[in-house]
Amino acid sequence: MDAKLDRCFPSLAHIEKQALRRLPKFIADYIYCGMGNGAAVKRNREALDALQLLPRYSSDPGGVDSGVDFLGRHWLAPFGIAPVGLGSFAWPRAAECLALQARHSNIPFCVSSFALASLEDLGTIAGESAWFQLYRPNRAEIESDLVERAIDAGFQTLMVTVDIPAAMRRSHDIHNGFSIPPRFDWTTLWQVLSHPAWSLALAGQCLKQGFPDFASLSPYVPEGLDPVQSMQFKSDLTLGNIDQVAMTRLRRLWPGKLIVKGVLDPEDALRYRDWGADAILVSNHGGRQLEAAPSALQQLPAMRAALGDDYPLLADGGVRSGIDICRMLASGADFVLLGRPFYYAIAAMGAPGAAHIIALLNAELSCAMAQLGCARVIDLRERLH
Repeated sequence: MDAKLDRCFPSLAHIEKQALRRLPKFIADYIYCGMGNGAAVKRNREALDALQLLPRYSSDPGGVDSGVDFLGRHWLAPFGIAPVGLGSFAWPRAAECLALQARHSNIPFCVSSFALASLEDLGTIAGESAWFQLYRPNRAEIESDLVERAIDAGFQTLMVTVDIPAAMRRSHDIHNGFSIPPRFDWTTLWQVLSHPAWSLALAGQCLKQGFPDFASLSPYVPEGLDPVQSMQFKSDLTLGNIDQVAMTRLRRLWPGKLIVKGVLDPEDALRYRDWGADAILVSNHGGRQLEAAPSALQQLPAMRAALGDDYPLLADGGVRSGIDICRMLASGADFVLLGRPFYYAIAAMGAPGAAHIIALLNAELSCAMAQLGCARVIDLRERLH
């Protein structure tokens, strides 16, 4: 870990503060805020803060090994980078920086369907660490082609998101004038001009590559559309609920591991398992979809009880530190994903933030496991208080 960066950014709280300071308000709010008044975002955090873990000091665990075997391969840590659509608005080329560092650090990087870079480019950068997250398109031919492209690009894990049954109405985005495609007025233009570091970084990318766009979806745009119409077409592609017919089709198309993301109801989890899912990601979408939804942490014990000890479970939502990762793992998760923290790190520090946030989480995780007397990740299941 870089000593200077560690001094400036010893925790995610320091990183987040700097990131939000450097971003225009309409971008900062898009990343930071949740649905409605943010009750689900707060609930994610409050549930984690309330969970206590009981340390055990009577035996020496020896060295700590936080590596895990999950979905057919060994990872150096039990956490990965969640898919974040529009994540590179936090800082230009944020996804590329994180994909490269994930590969070097041997943790998963989830490529969003709505990333501002193509699945092929990000898959090449992330290598074997790349997972592809699919928002199922409303056209069967596009769905088939996206899946085939992911297979051809070497992805071995597909993550289909199910918790987007309808278009969302986020009041902060409406108030800030943030939309897809983006529309700028005097207020947003002033926010851009008053944050010169972000603006210059974006301008530099635009000069080289044009304005950021949903690159994975570009091949499907009808001819004759202008850039605004093109982005609108892409943003309107997402389909609603993933039922048995949809899952059966995806399972037939996809030969690798298939994760279902966004499940909170144990009965839903059992159905998706029976329909062919290899793993379930317990998630309330970072509090960004349904304000009244419970947190993943609250649902994990029931999920584990319903699915049994051996079925692979992931979780996300509100995780901000190594001890939070321990809390999720102790509650029944086998693997943990984080989204916002990684993009905050790039916004705060630029490209060096990718290595720093991964090293920070690893250091905190090792420290917490040692304090709890856990030599291995599986030992955390015995530390619930």
